[in-house]
Amino acid sequence: MVVAGGRGDWNVFVDAGRDMLGRDGLHVFARHGDIQTGPVTLLLAALFAFTPRNGFVMCAALCLVLGLLTLRLLELMRNRVAPSDPSRNAATMLVGGICLMFWWPKLGGYGHLDDCLVLSAAAGSVLAARAGRPRVAAVLVGIGIGIKPWAVILLPLTLRRSGALQSRVSATILALAIGAVSWLPFLIAVPRTLGSLRATVSVASDSAIRLFGFTDENLPAVFRTVQLMLVLITAFLAMRRGRVAGVMLAAIAARVVTDPGTWSYYTAGFVLAALVWDMCESNRTFPIATVIASCSLVPGWVVPEADARAVIRLLACAGAVTLVFWPRDEPGSADQLDPEPVRIPARIDR
Repeated sequence: MVVAGGRGDWNVFVDAGRDMLGRDGLHVFARHGDIQTGPVTLLLAALFAFTPRNGFVMCAALCLVLGLLTLRLLELMRNRVAPSDPSRNAATMLVGGICLMFWWPKLGGYGHLDDCLVLSAAAGSVLAARAGRPRVAAVLVGIGIGIKPWAVILLPLTLRRSGALQSRVSATILALAIGAVSWLPFLIAVPRTLGSLRATVSVASDSAIRLFGFTDENLPAVFRTVQLMLVLITAFLAMRRGRVAGVMLAAIAARVVTDPGTWSYYTAGFVLAALVWDMCESNRTFPIATVIASCSLVPGWVVPEADARAVIRLLACAGAVTLVFWPRDEPGSADQLDPEPVRIPARIDR
């Protein structure tokens, strides 16, 4: 059904990708302006364009495969959290998976293979970070940065909370180095490349920031920079508190609530982040956070009033961030960045 519809922004990526390999080269971002994606995405789009329908069929097919792969990663997370209860894990996965797969095709429908790849990499990064393998998370985050710049909000997943400063940030440096491999040639050739990546999205009528008086006329030029810093700080604080599984949820919620745009494919990332939380943090069989997230970013045909949709969006994202930072009764967290091995004595003398 996705392939039978329109192609969203896919042709924009294909045209820019062809120009990157052709006449524009390293000047592609400066000359194309508001592309809002990374060099890896443009390369894939140019290569996919040799397949049917300018590569859109391949784009949709790959989005499908990545969706199933992401669900498998979430299943692995759940089985690590509760290995002794496979039937409940399967029930949680079924309900949460249905919620996610309702929204996931939006990514393919809009031709946003880049968002799809980054979200899958994000799920893998959470799994690697929880398993105490920050370097694996760093590789995934670094590749994500090459795919789409906003993947930098995942950098806190590569941090460690203990040890010397060098060991705590070494994985983060690795992620930045991998991301720099794809971006540095463009930045060296055209230093204003980053400036050309500034989004020119209009403030939607149902955007949460409109509730605070922001419109197209008074949106500051530095708004995107402030938004990025706010999201990064939120993600860092979540990681600092040991809420590894909450980094995605807090960061994406902060991004969605402060974003001028309200595209429906944003919901896929929000639902995925909620499902990651349910898989890793909740003991309930019913993934309540995922279901609420799936129902909260409602389209216009469900709630016609734009202001009402903006309020619901604000409450949903604020609730998601609160959920991540809510104090727990039990000491410690299920997400330990550097877990100490548990030593069980062979014999206990009373």
